[in-house]
Amino acid sequence: MIAIIPGQWPPRRHKEGPCPVSRGLALLPAILWASSLCWQAAWAQSSVSGQVINGTTGRPAVNQKVELLTLGEGMNATRETFTGTGGRFTFEQVELAPSSPHILLRTIYRGVNYNQSLSSTSEMAGPQLLTIYETAPQLAEVGVSMPFMIALAHGNELRIEHQYLLTNDSQPKRTLANSLSTFEFDTPDSPLDLKVSVLGLGRIPLPQQPLIRDGGGYRINYPMKPGINEIWVAYNVRFPSDDRQLKFRLLHGTDHSQLFVKPSDLQVTGTGVVSTGIDSRTESATFHITQIAEGEFLNLRIAGEAPEHSAHDGHDHGEDSDFRVVRLPNRIFEQRTLILGILAALSLAIIFYALGQQSRERLHQQARKRKKKRS
Repeated sequence: MIAIIPGQWPPRRHKEGPCPVSRGLALLPAILWASSLCWQAAWAQSSVSGQVINGTTGRPAVNQKVELLTLGEGMNATRETFTGTGGRFTFEQVELAPSSPHILLRTIYRGVNYNQSLSSTSEMAGPQLLTIYETAPQLAEVGVSMPFMIALAHGNELRIEHQYLLTNDSQPKRTLANSLSTFEFDTPDSPLDLKVSVLGLGRIPLPQQPLIRDGGGYRINYPMKPGINEIWVAYNVRFPSDDRQLKFRLLHGTDHSQLFVKPSDLQVTGTGVVSTGIDSRTESATFHITQIAEGEFLNLRIAGEAPEHSAHDGHDHGEDSDFRVVRLPNRIFEQRTLILGILAALSLAIIFYALGQQSRERLHQQARKRKKKRS
């Protein structure tokens, strides 16, 4: 019998049971299971639904094949389906996982690719719209301009880059598709390392094979969709001295254009070329090129010494004009280290809690033993 001392509660009687450490560790699988649910939620499977519309006719496209592709190490078609009534389609149980951090919806109509990019579960949850267009081999409502031109000097050589914008304002909207040519351009004689690229979805450069054009110059046959299509042309020109005479035709002409020259201390002259100062971002000398009629020549003289190396122009389209391919980010995949750290912290917290319970239980047992001796 235990004596009760006035002013004190009687000692608690503890029932025999599992070791506190065992109880704490027994919770660990449950916690890890709950944590795994959070992890799985990050890569949750969900359906992707949408509609394919013909932008030329304004009608839904029925029985149109739609592919779901994963973008990781290359591009792989993983799923495909066909649109039903109303041009609608659905992909069930689509997973945005580390092995496929980015997915693409693609449909091909009249030989032209039409894409929709998805890089997060929130984007996957919304209704998707793929718009296709009828094609035409020639369109009167197409205009071409050259807003920018870049000249990088290294030694007696020039690295030239052009930005062309092809605007397709066709009504009703149609895609310009011609196996012979959809875009043509000219260069100086004997260009070196000629590269042509069309900027596609997400401004990813799509390299094109330049073909020789009748009458001089080059052509490509990439389909030009309604709206603005951006094309970059880059090449090298070698000169016998640092008095560089650059001459080529603007097959489409231009209303105005901006010229960037680097190094900025080179002497630049030419008909219709006006200095506009220094661009602080690229440290290039800038010039305005006035209107040039269709088929007229652009004549430039760029003189002065330049270091014997390929300088970067500070623009984002490439380094030394080797067009840069951009990997599209996935927010959840980029935070995988944080998620794993949280799971590890939870596990440690459970273990420390169990050890703490064990220490407290030992103290209680020692206190009970001392009280028994006193009694």
